[in-house]
Parts: sequence; C-alpha cells; structure tokens
Amino acid sequence: RPSARLYLAWARRWLMSRSLADAAATALDSNPLGDEESRKVEKPVANSARCIELARSLFGIEPLTGSVRDLDSYDDRNFYCKATSSRPELKAAADCHACGDPPGSFHFVVKVHNGVESLSPGFIECQNLAMELVRAAGVWCPRALPSLEGRQIAFAEQPLADGSVRRHAVRCLPYRPACLLGSALPGAALLRELGGVTARVSCALSAFDHPEAHRTFIWDLAQTAAIRPLLPLLAPERRALIADTL
Repeated sequence: RPSARLYLAWARRWLMSRSLADAAATALDSNPLGDEESRKVEKPVANSARCIELARSLFGIEPLTGSVRDLDSYDDRNFYCKATSSRPELKAAADCHACGDPPGSFHFVVKVHNGVESLSPGFIECQNLAMELVRAAGVWCPRALPSLEGRQIAFAEQPLADGSVRRHAVRCLPYRPACLLGSALPGAALLRELGGVTARVSCALSAFDHPEAHRTFIWDLAQTAAIRPLLPLLAPERRALIADTL
C-alpha cells in the first residue's frame, strides 16, 4: 500500500544514517524477539469487574455503572471508565472533562501493565517523568495519578493466560476524549497546530534522559534488523518489499 511504501522508504533512509551492522549486532546480543514473546505470554488477564476493583482499592475512584470499556492493547490491559472521586489530587484543571451525570465525574484509564514491564518499574517511571515534562511545556498528555498510598505506580496480583499469578504494575491516567488525527479533516490551521505541538514536545524532551530509556525494544527502528527472521511469515509480495528494506 502507498502508506507502507512511504514508511519503508523513510525507514530505509533512517537506517542508512547509522551502521546497520551495529544495529544487527545489538539486536542479536539482546534478543528483542524473545522479549516480544515474553510480552505476549505475560499479558495479564482482567475484565471490567476487576478494573472496578482496582480503581476502588488502589486509586479511590468509583466507576459509573456501565461505563467501563476494555480498550485494545498489544501487551497490557487498558480499561476506560467514567468515574467520580473525592480525591482533589486526581483533578487537575487540564484534566477536568466532566462526563455529565452525575456532576463531578471524569474520564479515566486504568492500565494493568504486562509482566515484563512490571518487573522493571524504572521504565514505567521513565514514562511518567517524560509525560510530566510534556505537560509542563503546555501540551496536554496523560499523567500518572497518585494511588491511595501516594505512588504513581501501584501493584496488584493478576493471573496470566496459563493460570499463574504475577505481581503487575497498575496506573490510573486521566483520559481526554478526542478523535484520531487520521479521522480529522486536514487543513492549514490543523497542520500548523500539529507542527507547533510537535515542536513543543521535541523541545520538552530534548534534554530528557533516564537509565531505563536505553533499552533494546523491537519496535525501535534501531532494532529493525532483528525482524529479519520473521520475513518467512509474510506473503511473498510483501516479503520482497520488506526484505529490500532490511
């Protein structure tokens, strides 16, 4: 498809700007494919009832009846809900998007992290710090809301698909209803705003660093060479296009 060709052309130019041999060596040493397999196995099992339990017990929010919705996720479990809370620390002015009845209800997402990242909460902390910098730059993005114990990362035991139980990291985040950029009608004003937001985010994160930000992750373009073993799984016509890039 045209979008795939444009992406692959961009990826090809990006890869030419660095040593492909170094990228391949890094990918081989760290086995990012194995990491991906672990993420699938360590995806927690949860439902709407469990989301309500976690929201109440960990964060002190009360989801409204019928409002909980399971969101698509690759390796975590994310639940959207409308909820009320008496905790003022959960209600920043930028996040106050009332849902109607009852008054004072807001949008939240309860996120149960996969087992891999739950074992490395430093990476989740890295995400939280990055979000704070972006918000401070005047760009709205979620923030990690404090638990009843005052922690941005809470923990709860949750089963996996094989029945084993893991201690999973759990976050509560404000949710801002919106549509995807691809669903919006493009225009000069929208594109100008998009450029401004992109610039502010780039500036906000330009000096940001964290030990856990330096990791091997197969979705990182620096690890593109690591997906070569997956080429046989593609249809022949797509395989040729991807192989030429790699």
